[in-house]
Amino acid sequence: MKHFLPEEELIEYVKPYLKAKGFKKKNKTWTKDIGDFTIYFYVQGSCFSKETYYIRPSIRINALPSDMLVHGHYMTQIEQTTPEEIMKKFEQWCEEWTNKSLIKERLIAFIEWEKRNPLEKRRAKLVDYEKDPVPAEEFFMIDTPPTTPSTKQYILDNF
Repeated sequence: MKHFLPEEELIEYVKPYLKAKGFKKKNKTWTKDIGDFTIYFYVQGSCFSKETYYIRPSIRINALPSDMLVHGHYMTQIEQTTPEEIMKKFEQWCEEWTNKSLIKERLIAFIEWEKRNPLEKRRAKLVDYEKDPVPAEEFFMIDTPPTTPSTKQYILDNF
């Protein structure tokens, strides 16, 4: 059963929680610069339903340009559960996605997966995701549209 957590209830919980951890708030986005990375916690409303919203944490690599349409170089989505569980998942995800060696390892695995499953094959629905699961969905948005320098290449060269 899917848990429904009203957006206002999540925001009221998150405000003091993230403030105590050094995050700054603007609208429904909290940010924290931790040196090599900026971490974002973003609550995105739906244009289809006032009750629907998405919890979208993301991470930006500070050494790369930030002129992007999204809040980071890679992101995920956290399912609505309880405020405590959401923050636990957010912190765990941030810990993993600010670990440079782990990011590089995951990117190499994703690049190999992408070679086996190019976009044309994915669009034609010819990929068996159960037999060949995506190693890190966070990389789907990287370099889309193409960036200079390439985020993938930067990670490979510097992490």
